[in-house]
Amino acid sequence: MTLRLNKIILSALAIILGGALFFCSGEAATAKKAKGSKKTKQRQSVSYMPKPTGDIQDDLDKLFDQKLPRLGRWGIAVMDLESGDIIYQHNSQSKFIPASNAKLFTTAAALEQLGPNYSYQTEIFALGEIDSFGVLHGDLIIKGSGDPTISELALLEEWADSLKSQGITAVDGDIIGDEGNFVPQKIVSMVPRATNKMVKSKKRMAWQISGLSYRDNLVAVTISGGQLGKPLRVSTDPPMTVKVKNLSRTIKGSSSTVTRQVKDKSGKMVTKSRKVYNVGKAYASFDGEALKITGKLAQGSSKKFLFVAKDPQGHFARVFAAVLQDKGITVSGQGLALSEKPLALKQQAELIYANYSPPLSEIIKIINKISHNLYAEALLNTIGSEMGGEGSRQQGSLSERVITEQMGLGTIDLYDGCGLSRLNTVSPQQVVNLLKFMSNQPYWEDFYNSLAIGGIDGTLTGRLSGPKVSGRVYAKTGSIGGVSALSGYLTAKNGKMFAFSIMVNNIYRAKLARRIEDYICQMLVEYLG
Repeated sequence: MTLRLNKIILSALAIILGGALFFCSGEAATAKKAKGSKKTKQRQSVSYMPKPTGDIQDDLDKLFDQKLPRLGRWGIAVMDLESGDIIYQHNSQSKFIPASNAKLFTTAAALEQLGPNYSYQTEIFALGEIDSFGVLHGDLIIKGSGDPTISELALLEEWADSLKSQGITAVDGDIIGDEGNFVPQKIVSMVPRATNKMVKSKKRMAWQISGLSYRDNLVAVTISGGQLGKPLRVSTDPPMTVKVKNLSRTIKGSSSTVTRQVKDKSGKMVTKSRKVYNVGKAYASFDGEALKITGKLAQGSSKKFLFVAKDPQGHFARVFAAVLQDKGITVSGQGLALSEKPLALKQQAELIYANYSPPLSEIIKIINKISHNLYAEALLNTIGSEMGGEGSRQQGSLSERVITEQMGLGTIDLYDGCGLSRLNTVSPQQVVNLLKFMSNQPYWEDFYNSLAIGGIDGTLTGRLSGPKVSGRVYAKTGSIGGVSALSGYLTAKNGKMFAFSIMVNNIYRAKLARRIEDYICQMLVEYLG
């Protein structure tokens, strides 16, 4: 289980750190870029951060009393975790868009309602009789419950091996994907660089949240030149059975040399030349079942495309059908979504296999450390499914508000699980109250250890890394257009622990805002207590 989770975390890290998130806001990319910030830009920001005197109240007042150009509206609350006293506040009662700080509420509500040992269950049913030759005369149905962690072909191969060990040799019917009581929904986000052979892209896509998902519902398509005049070669990752309409062809590549006049370091005009290669242009379109390839490519060249499966449950079924075929289990039918064959549920079904996800205590590490939006949305829907009988964003948000009110946090205006919605508003005071509540719960360590550690991992890898502060800040970052946030726990130099929340809205200089957040944390670590 630990090895599997490590693979999941590494895959998710590759997804998010390669681009601005799934689904996620841009904080993962920010963590990577923070290391490479130009020194000149750092020097420009020094004037906004006066040299601390050691008097926290006075130093922070001086910071916020400045007319920080183009740095928006700030709010901050710092709480002594032991006593619950507010040590410092600035606009702490005002409401702010929290960006991915919303994930603190999502994961906290899930721990409170579901418990740290909660595990998703994905079940496989046989809809028909299995004869003496191992042939299932009917359909195979895969029923999900929202597990976002299924991302490795090796896991699906384990499922297929289990079916083989039960004597199943063929499915004389269809493979049907069932997302349970989840309601199909979309979120819009930047596409990440995905795992393995997948390609990075910056195109905005509508991400699918489903009760049955495989590898974030991503499909990578690679096309490459083969024999001259013949259609291009096509492969998909994950491997799956798709209808391919190949209208492309392979051409012979050509090259030419072009020259241009440029200035060298001394200002003198010089001639530079470079080789330009004509490898043709090819395009791919994919609707989840049918793949259309057009254009042309040169021999030896290739091109990759990244798509989001529009029908996650049907996509899952098609991927698993391909795995079964590869494992020697013949499938006569095709991979379908339950919506395409709804009568299947009315048949008598026999449970033949069940898969359990890693526990919630491990899943929230992916959500909070690397800010994975799909995981967060799936978890919010799960709260709605378990409490209200419907796995939807609306029901999840309603259930979350009930939980947070029971925590004593008052009215929390959150409308999604990951923080992409600009309708979300919370105050820094509410955030530190949440952090205080969590510190008194039996699952406190699970929550605390799910946060990114300054200078060490997650979205804080490239931040708060100085010798005096590294490893002392456990926090959740937040970043969408015009918004930056950092909230969590810090351990002061004297060993005392504090909860803090820093939020800024309406910003135009996000990098500088993040440096000021780090400056505040460094000051708090050095002088609090």
